[in-house]
Amino acid sequence: MESVFDFKSVAKAKATIRKSIILKRKALSNLKQNEKSLIVTRRLLDMGEFKTSKAVFCFLSTAHEVKTEEIILKAFRLGKDVLVPLLNPQEGDMQVVRISRDTRFAIGKYGVREPSLETREVVSSACIDFVIAPGLAFDIFGNRIGYGGGHYDKLFKNISNDVTRVAVGYDFQIIESVPHSDFDESVHFIVTETKTLRCQSR
Repeated sequence: MESVFDFKSVAKAKATIRKSIILKRKALSNLKQNEKSLIVTRRLLDMGEFKTSKAVFCFLSTAHEVKTEEIILKAFRLGKDVLVPLLNPQEGDMQVVRISRDTRFAIGKYGVREPSLETREVVSSACIDFVIAPGLAFDIFGNRIGYGGGHYDKLFKNISNDVTRVAVGYDFQIIESVPHSDFDESVHFIVTETKTLRCQSR
């Protein structure tokens, strides 16, 4: 009974934090979002772990998130494999899809861009060596609050801990402490417009 209570308490605390951060992100003007996203992109591209990576898994940004288009374009220019998530509503999981410059996209069930059916190539998560993950809140220990589906926690459990995990966001998304449970997986780095933070659990 105690573990159930703890899980419910964590879930409730996360929901409160999600609402707060979503409101703060929506308050950013398009200009500010573009400016901050550009700085985050430059910081991430300067990481040694990114420069040496060969297969980059990167989320496709939605409104109010740090924009990832430039990261993906740079990865292509550097000759890296670019992999993106594909949510599978039937199975309730997230697949890994390799894309190219010619890949066409459609809006999926959850309002997230995804490779169109005729241009998608599903591959094993074993080929990933660098992950760029979204999120709503983070702390200095790498704990992360996502959108509630647990998709990145499942992905992280399925890949080696040696694969670099980076979350990108804005400064106000780093909070003092993120409530978490045993199911939750942490990231190794957090990149914002003012810092590249190596998490203390790394």
